[in-house]
Amino acid sequence: MADKRRKHPTYDPNAEVTAVVAGHVGVIELNRPKALNSLSVEMIRLIREAVDRWADDDWIRFIVIKSSSDRAFCAGGDVRYVRMRDMKRMYRFGDSFFEEEYDLNERLSQINKPVIALLEGIVMGGGMGISMHGSHRVVTPRTLGAMPEAAIGFVPDVGMSYRLTHLDCSPAVGLFIATTGWRLSPADMLYTGLATNLVADVHAFESDLHSGDLPEVLRSNALDPQELDEPTSTLQQHVEWIERTFAEGTWVDIEARIVRDAGSVSDAELAQFITKVTDSLEGANPESLVATVELFRRAEGATLREALDMEFKVGGELRRGPNFIEGVRAVLEHKDHNAQFEPASTDDVDVEKWRALVG
Repeated sequence: MADKRRKHPTYDPNAEVTAVVAGHVGVIELNRPKALNSLSVEMIRLIREAVDRWADDDWIRFIVIKSSSDRAFCAGGDVRYVRMRDMKRMYRFGDSFFEEEYDLNERLSQINKPVIALLEGIVMGGGMGISMHGSHRVVTPRTLGAMPEAAIGFVPDVGMSYRLTHLDCSPAVGLFIATTGWRLSPADMLYTGLATNLVADVHAFESDLHSGDLPEVLRSNALDPQELDEPTSTLQQHVEWIERTFAEGTWVDIEARIVRDAGSVSDAELAQFITKVTDSLEGANPESLVATVELFRRAEGATLREALDMEFKVGGELRRGPNFIEGVRAVLEHKDHNAQFEPASTDDVDVEKWRALVG
Protein backbone atom coordinates (compact mmCIF):
# COMPACT_ATOMS: atom_id res chain seq x y z
CA MET A 1 0.00 0.00 0.00
CA ALA A 2 2.81 2.43 0.89
CA ASP A 3 4.43 1.96 -2.52
CA LYS A 4 1.16 2.74 -4.28
CA ARG A 5 0.82 5.93 -2.34
CA ARG A 6 4.32 7.00 -3.32
CA LYS A 7 3.58 6.52 -7.02
CA HIS A 8 0.18 8.23 -7.11
CA PRO A 9 -0.62 10.61 -8.71
CA THR A 10 1.66 10.76 -11.74
CA TYR A 11 3.78 13.92 -11.82
CA ASP A 12 2.92 16.22 -14.72
CA PRO A 13 5.52 19.00 -15.12
CA ASN A 14 3.10 21.03 -17.27
CA ALA A 15 0.23 21.07 -14.77
CA GLU A 16 -0.53 24.37 -13.01
CA VAL A 17 -0.69 22.47 -9.72
CA THR A 18 0.97 19.16 -8.97
CA ALA A 19 0.28 17.09 -5.88
CA VAL A 20 2.63 14.21 -5.18
CA VAL A 21 3.63 12.09 -2.20
CA ALA A 22 7.35 11.88 -1.45
CA GLY A 23 7.93 9.51 1.43
CA HIS A 24 5.58 10.70 4.16
CA VAL A 25 5.28 14.24 2.79
CA GLY A 26 2.42 15.46 0.61
CA VAL A 27 3.81 18.16 -1.69
CA ILE A 28 1.60 20.68 -3.49
CA GLU A 29 3.54 22.67 -6.08
CA LEU A 30 2.19 25.80 -7.78
CA ASN A 31 3.40 25.83 -11.37
CA ARG A 32 2.08 28.87 -13.22
CA PRO A 33 5.30 30.92 -13.19
CA LYS A 34 4.49 33.30 -16.06
CA ALA A 35 1.49 34.53 -14.06
CA LEU A 36 3.47 34.50 -10.78
CA ASN A 37 1.25 31.57 -9.75
CA SER A 38 -1.91 33.70 -9.71
CA LEU A 39 -4.63 31.31 -8.63
CA SER A 40 -7.16 30.21 -11.22
CA VAL A 41 -10.30 28.36 -10.15
CA GLU A 42 -8.76 25.16 -11.52
CA MET A 43 -5.70 25.63 -9.30
CA ILE A 44 -7.89 26.24 -6.26
CA ARG A 45 -9.78 23.02 -6.95
CA LEU A 46 -6.60 20.98 -7.39
CA ILE A 47 -5.16 22.29 -4.12
CA ARG A 48 -8.42 21.52 -2.33
CA GLU A 49 -8.48 18.02 -3.80
CA ALA A 50 -4.99 17.27 -2.51
CA VAL A 51 -5.63 18.77 0.93
CA ASP A 52 -8.82 16.74 1.35
CA ARG A 53 -7.06 13.58 0.21
CA TRP A 54 -4.21 13.95 2.68
CA ALA A 55 -5.86 15.59 5.69
CA ASP A 56 -6.90 12.33 7.35
CA ASP A 57 -4.33 10.05 5.72
CA ASP A 58 -2.07 8.77 8.51
CA TRP A 59 0.67 8.01 5.98
CA ILE A 60 1.08 11.75 5.33
CA ARG A 61 2.91 13.45 8.20
CA PHE A 62 3.20 16.91 6.67
CA ILE A 63 1.65 18.85 3.81
CA VAL A 64 4.00 21.22 1.97
CA ILE A 65 2.81 24.03 -0.31
CA LYS A 66 5.51 25.52 -2.52
CA SER A 67 6.23 27.16 -5.87
CA SER A 68 8.09 25.78 -8.88
CA SER A 69 9.68 29.23 -9.24
CA ASP A 70 11.92 31.14 -6.85
CA ARG A 71 10.50 34.43 -8.15
CA ALA A 72 7.08 34.06 -6.57
CA PHE A 73 5.23 31.76 -4.23
CA CYS A 74 1.89 33.22 -5.34
CA ALA A 75 1.05 36.80 -6.30
CA GLY A 76 -2.71 36.50 -5.71
CA GLY A 77 -5.91 35.32 -7.29
CA ASP A 78 -6.63 35.61 -11.00
CA VAL A 79 -8.68 38.81 -10.63
CA ARG A 80 -8.09 39.79 -14.26
CA TYR A 81 -10.31 36.90 -15.31
CA VAL A 82 -12.89 37.80 -12.66
CA ARG A 83 -12.86 41.39 -13.94
CA MET A 84 -13.46 40.24 -17.51
CA ARG A 85 -16.62 38.42 -16.42
CA ASP A 86 -17.74 41.26 -14.15
CA MET A 87 -17.49 43.71 -17.07
CA LYS A 88 -20.15 41.61 -18.79
CA ARG A 89 -22.19 41.57 -15.55
CA MET A 90 -21.56 37.84 -15.27
CA TYR A 91 -21.06 38.19 -11.53
CA ARG A 92 -21.85 34.59 -10.70
CA PHE A 93 -18.46 33.48 -12.02
CA GLY A 94 -16.62 35.78 -9.62
CA ASP A 95 -18.94 34.82 -6.78
CA SER A 96 -18.20 31.13 -7.34
CA PHE A 97 -14.46 31.81 -7.66
CA PHE A 98 -14.30 33.57 -4.31
CA GLU A 99 -16.60 31.05 -2.61
CA GLU A 100 -14.28 28.21 -3.59
CA GLU A 101 -11.16 30.19 -2.69
CA TYR A 102 -12.50 31.15 0.74
CA ASP A 103 -13.64 27.60 1.45
CA LEU A 104 -10.08 26.46 0.71
CA ASN A 105 -8.69 29.10 3.08
CA GLU A 106 -10.95 27.81 5.86
CA ARG A 107 -10.11 24.18 5.08
CA LEU A 108 -6.39 24.86 5.42
CA SER A 109 -7.01 26.18 8.93
CA GLN A 110 -8.69 22.91 9.94
CA ILE A 111 -5.90 20.44 9.11
CA ASN A 112 -4.68 18.60 12.21
CA LYS A 113 -1.14 18.09 10.95
CA PRO A 114 1.64 20.47 9.93
CA VAL A 115 0.84 22.46 6.79
CA ILE A 116 4.10 24.09 5.74
CA ALA A 117 4.15 26.93 3.20
CA LEU A 118 7.55 27.64 1.65
CA LEU A 119 7.35 31.36 0.93
CA GLU A 120 10.15 32.07 -1.51
CA GLY A 121 9.76 35.34 -3.43
CA ILE A 122 6.49 37.25 -3.77
CA VAL A 123 3.50 36.31 -1.62
CA MET A 124 0.49 38.56 -1.99
CA GLY A 125 -3.29 38.43 -1.79
CA GLY A 126 -4.48 34.92 -2.57
CA GLY A 127 -0.96 33.66 -1.88
CA MET A 128 -1.43 34.81 1.70
CA GLY A 129 -4.71 32.92 1.78
CA ILE A 130 -3.14 29.56 0.94
CA SER A 131 -0.24 30.02 3.34
CA MET A 132 -1.26 32.04 6.40
CA HIS A 133 -3.90 29.64 7.73
CA GLY A 134 -1.53 26.68 8.02
CA SER A 135 0.74 25.86 10.93
CA HIS A 136 4.13 26.86 9.45
CA ARG A 137 4.95 29.86 7.23
CA VAL A 138 8.60 29.60 6.25
CA VAL A 139 10.26 32.70 4.77
CA THR A 140 13.70 33.39 3.33
CA PRO A 141 15.74 36.59 2.91
CA ARG A 142 14.08 36.98 -0.50
CA THR A 143 10.44 36.87 0.66
CA LEU A 144 8.24 39.89 -0.08
CA GLY A 145 4.70 39.97 1.30
CA ALA A 146 1.76 42.36 0.85
CA MET A 147 -1.99 42.77 0.78
CA PRO A 148 -2.34 45.42 -1.99
CA GLU A 149 -6.07 45.06 -2.67
CA ALA A 150 -7.01 48.70 -2.02
CA ALA A 151 -5.09 49.68 -5.16
CA ILE A 152 -7.32 47.47 -7.33
CA GLY A 153 -10.59 48.67 -5.81
CA PHE A 154 -11.04 45.64 -3.59
CA VAL A 155 -10.45 44.76 0.08
CA PRO A 156 -8.01 42.39 1.79
CA ASP A 157 -9.75 39.02 1.74
CA VAL A 158 -8.86 35.28 1.79
CA GLY A 159 -9.35 35.36 5.56
CA MET A 160 -6.75 38.06 6.07
CA SER A 161 -9.24 40.37 7.78
CA TYR A 162 -9.19 37.70 10.50
CA ARG A 163 -5.48 36.92 10.35
CA LEU A 164 -4.35 40.56 10.36
CA THR A 165 -6.55 41.40 13.35
CA HIS A 166 -5.08 38.48 15.31
CA LEU A 167 -1.35 39.13 14.90
CA ASP A 168 1.37 38.58 17.49
CA CYS A 169 1.52 42.35 17.92
CA SER A 170 -1.52 44.62 17.48
CA PRO A 171 -4.69 44.72 15.33
CA ALA A 172 -3.68 48.28 14.45
CA VAL A 173 -0.60 46.91 12.70
CA GLY A 174 -2.81 44.54 10.73
CA LEU A 175 -5.07 47.39 9.64
CA PHE A 176 -1.99 49.39 8.65
CA ILE A 177 -0.78 46.50 6.46
CA ALA A 178 -4.23 46.14 4.90
CA THR A 179 -4.87 49.77 4.02
CA THR A 180 -1.40 50.85 2.93
CA GLY A 181 -0.51 47.68 1.02
CA TRP A 182 2.80 47.88 2.90
CA ARG A 183 5.56 45.73 1.40
CA LEU A 184 6.47 43.30 4.16
CA SER A 185 10.09 42.35 4.64
CA PRO A 186 11.04 38.99 6.18
CA ALA A 187 11.69 40.86 9.45
CA ASP A 188 8.20 42.41 9.29
CA MET A 189 6.63 39.01 8.73
CA LEU A 190 8.52 37.47 11.65
CA TYR A 191 7.62 40.38 13.94
CA THR A 192 3.91 40.14 13.19
CA GLY A 193 3.79 36.34 13.30
CA LEU A 194 2.80 36.09 9.65
CA ALA A 195 6.01 34.08 9.32
CA THR A 196 6.86 31.36 11.82
CA ASN A 197 10.35 30.46 10.59
CA LEU A 198 13.27 31.95 8.65
CA VAL A 199 15.58 29.74 6.58
CA ALA A 200 18.36 30.48 4.11
CA ASP A 201 17.24 27.99 1.46
CA VAL A 202 13.76 26.48 1.08
CA HIS A 203 15.09 23.74 -1.19
CA ALA A 204 17.51 22.46 1.45
CA PHE A 205 14.76 22.78 4.06
CA GLU A 206 12.32 20.75 1.97
CA SER A 207 14.93 18.09 1.28
CA ASP A 208 15.60 17.70 5.00
CA LEU A 209 11.87 17.42 5.74
CA HIS A 210 11.90 13.88 4.41
CA SER A 211 13.79 12.84 7.53
CA GLY A 212 10.44 13.17 9.29
CA ASP A 213 11.70 15.09 12.34
CA LEU A 214 10.12 18.52 11.84
CA PRO A 215 11.44 20.24 15.02
CA GLU A 216 15.00 19.16 14.19
CA VAL A 217 14.67 20.26 10.56
CA LEU A 218 13.39 23.66 11.67
CA ARG A 219 16.24 23.99 14.15
CA SER A 220 19.02 22.90 11.81
CA ASN A 221 17.82 25.12 8.94
CA ALA A 222 17.04 28.20 11.02
CA LEU A 223 18.64 31.44 9.88
CA ASP A 224 19.39 34.12 12.46
CA PRO A 225 17.30 37.24 11.59
CA GLN A 226 20.40 39.33 12.32
CA GLU A 227 21.84 37.94 9.08
CA LEU A 228 19.10 39.63 7.04
CA ASP A 229 19.99 42.75 5.03
CA GLU A 230 17.31 44.51 7.10
CA PRO A 231 17.27 42.63 10.41
CA THR A 232 14.93 45.05 12.18
CA SER A 233 11.25 45.23 11.29
CA THR A 234 10.17 48.66 10.08
CA LEU A 235 6.75 47.95 11.55
CA GLN A 236 8.30 47.23 14.93
CA GLN A 237 10.37 50.41 14.75
CA HIS A 238 7.25 52.52 14.24
CA VAL A 239 4.65 50.47 16.09
CA GLU A 240 3.86 53.25 18.57
CA TRP A 241 2.91 55.64 15.77
CA ILE A 242 0.97 52.91 13.95
CA GLU A 243 -1.05 52.07 17.06
CA ARG A 244 -1.68 55.73 17.86
CA THR A 245 -2.85 56.36 14.30
CA PHE A 246 -4.74 53.19 13.31
CA ALA A 247 -6.15 51.74 16.54
CA GLU A 248 -9.43 53.67 16.61
CA GLY A 249 -11.96 55.41 14.42
CA THR A 250 -13.04 55.37 10.81
CA TRP A 251 -10.74 55.73 7.84
CA VAL A 252 -11.47 59.47 7.74
CA ASP A 253 -10.25 59.72 11.35
CA ILE A 254 -7.10 57.74 10.53
CA GLU A 255 -6.43 59.80 7.42
CA ALA A 256 -6.72 63.03 9.42
CA ARG A 257 -4.07 61.78 11.86
CA ILE A 258 -1.73 60.84 9.02
CA VAL A 259 -2.12 64.28 7.40
CA ARG A 260 -1.60 66.02 10.74
CA ASP A 261 1.58 64.09 11.55
CA ALA A 262 2.99 64.34 8.03
CA GLY A 263 3.68 68.00 8.58
CA SER A 264 4.41 68.13 12.27
CA VAL A 265 6.63 65.31 13.57
CA SER A 266 10.16 66.34 14.51
CA ASP A 267 11.69 62.85 14.44
CA ALA A 268 13.39 62.63 11.02
CA GLU A 269 13.15 58.84 10.79
CA LEU A 270 9.44 58.86 11.65
CA ALA A 271 8.82 61.70 9.20
CA GLN A 272 10.44 59.66 6.44
CA PHE A 273 8.29 56.66 7.36
CA ILE A 274 5.09 58.75 7.27
CA THR A 275 6.09 60.05 3.84
CA LYS A 276 6.34 56.45 2.62
CA VAL A 277 2.91 55.76 4.12
CA THR A 278 1.32 58.71 2.32
CA ASP A 279 3.01 57.67 -0.93
CA SER A 280 1.67 54.13 -0.57
CA LEU A 281 -1.88 55.46 -0.13
CA GLU A 282 -1.86 57.66 -3.22
CA GLY A 283 -3.17 55.00 -5.58
CA ALA A 284 -5.70 53.44 -3.19
CA ASN A 285 -9.43 53.41 -3.86
CA PRO A 286 -11.11 55.67 -1.25
CA GLU A 287 -14.10 53.34 -1.07
CA SER A 288 -11.81 50.37 -0.39
CA LEU A 289 -10.06 52.21 2.45
CA VAL A 290 -13.32 53.09 4.17
CA ALA A 291 -14.72 49.58 3.69
CA THR A 292 -11.52 47.92 4.91
CA VAL A 293 -11.59 49.76 8.23
CA GLU A 294 -15.20 48.77 8.88
CA LEU A 295 -14.48 45.17 7.89
CA PHE A 296 -11.42 44.94 10.12
CA ARG A 297 -13.11 46.52 13.14
CA ARG A 298 -15.78 43.83 12.92
CA ALA A 299 -13.30 41.02 12.18
CA GLU A 300 -11.45 41.61 15.46
CA GLY A 301 -14.25 39.79 17.29
CA ALA A 302 -15.16 37.31 14.54
CA THR A 303 -14.23 33.74 13.73
CA LEU A 304 -12.33 32.96 10.54
CA ARG A 305 -15.53 31.74 8.89
CA GLU A 306 -17.41 34.88 9.88
CA ALA A 307 -14.57 37.03 8.56
CA LEU A 308 -14.57 35.17 5.24
CA ASP A 309 -18.32 35.66 4.93
CA MET A 310 -17.96 39.39 5.58
CA GLU A 311 -15.17 39.62 3.02
CA PHE A 312 -17.44 37.92 0.50
CA LYS A 313 -20.20 40.48 1.11
CA VAL A 314 -17.92 43.51 0.95
CA GLY A 315 -15.94 42.21 -2.03
CA GLY A 316 -19.12 41.31 -3.89
CA GLU A 317 -20.48 44.81 -3.40
CA LEU A 318 -17.24 46.40 -4.62
CA ARG A 319 -17.16 44.15 -7.69
CA ARG A 320 -20.63 45.32 -8.66
CA GLY A 321 -19.50 48.94 -8.68
CA PRO A 322 -17.06 50.67 -11.06
CA ASN A 323 -13.95 50.72 -8.87
CA PHE A 324 -12.88 47.08 -8.99
CA ILE A 325 -13.00 47.06 -12.79
CA GLU A 326 -11.09 50.36 -12.91
CA GLY A 327 -8.52 49.33 -10.31
CA VAL A 328 -7.65 46.03 -11.98
CA ARG A 329 -7.41 47.86 -15.30
CA ALA A 330 -4.96 50.43 -13.92
CA VAL A 331 -2.74 48.03 -11.96
CA LEU A 332 -2.88 44.71 -13.80
CA GLU A 333 -4.18 45.35 -17.33
CA HIS A 334 -2.87 48.67 -18.66
CA LYS A 335 -0.43 49.09 -15.75
CA ASP A 336 -0.62 52.89 -15.90
CA HIS A 337 -1.33 53.03 -12.15
CA ASN A 338 -3.67 55.95 -12.78
CA ALA A 339 -7.05 54.65 -11.68
CA GLN A 340 -9.97 57.10 -11.73
CA PHE A 341 -11.92 55.99 -8.68
CA GLU A 342 -15.42 57.21 -7.79
CA PRO A 343 -15.76 58.93 -5.41
CA ALA A 344 -12.27 60.39 -5.53
CA SER A 345 -12.24 61.46 -1.87
CA THR A 346 -12.79 59.39 1.27
CA ASP A 347 -14.92 62.28 2.62
CA ASP A 348 -17.52 61.40 -0.01
CA VAL A 349 -17.71 57.67 0.79
CA ASP A 350 -20.77 56.54 2.75
CA VAL A 351 -19.25 54.81 5.78
CA GLU A 352 -22.67 53.70 7.05
CA LYS A 353 -23.20 51.60 3.94
CA TRP A 354 -20.09 49.53 4.65
CA ARG A 355 -20.69 49.40 8.39
CA ALA A 356 -24.19 48.03 7.80
CA LEU A 357 -22.88 45.44 5.35
CA VAL A 358 -20.64 43.85 7.99
CA GLY A 359 -22.85 44.61 11.00
